[in-house]
Amino acid sequence: MAELLDKPQSFVSKYESGERRLDLIELRYICRAIGTSLEEFVRKFENIVNSDE
Repeated sequence: MAELLDKPQSFVSKYESGERRLDLIELRYICRAIGTSLEEFVRKFENIVNSDE
């Protein structure tokens, strides 16, 4: 992920460990890096959350 974002591994590790939270802009960059849109990510996330209720 760090390579895809062109960021140091320590940057990504902070998110992975919960030391830092993603803001909306950073989440958008991550979505682009993994080949999806923020809208599609949120749609899938909502489907998962709603299916657990």
